[in-house]
Amino acid sequence: MKRHFWDVVPTPAKAIAFAILGLGVIIGLVVGIAQKLDPVRLWPPLLGTGAGVLMGSLLALWILCLGYVYADARRRAMPPILWTLLAALVPNLLGFLFYFALRKPIVSACPQCGQGMEAAQRFCSSCGFDKLVTPAGTDQAGLRSNLA
Repeated sequence: MKRHFWDVVPTPAKAIAFAILGLGVIIGLVVGIAQKLDPVRLWPPLLGTGAGVLMGSLLALWILCLGYVYADARRRAMPPILWTLLAALVPNLLGFLFYFALRKPIVSACPQCGQGMEAAQRFCSSCGFDKLVTPAGTDQAGLRSNLA
């Protein structure tokens, strides 16, 4: 099952992003109305609202992307706080580029203990489960052995 961006982003990050967007709209309206109003021109409130929506949208998008990095790093058994801080603090969006260039494959759960196991791993590092072991009397292809 392929998960989309919106499904991966944690709910608190979505809530914070929407709150920031709403706050940007409100601040834009207040700043636009607080400017000297000319009865002939209505553009100051509209300009302030547009600037608030633009800045709020950019900040909300940044928060959503940081939430995605955090949740996706957890899915891939990488240190999520470290990668989120790297994505947030490295300028010019290079932190996001580093994350997407260096991220590991998604881990799946071990059938025996439930711990994360990469697709390339043969043995579970927690319980030692062997993925290639088959039931007795069959070989790797699932065919009966001729050991009788």
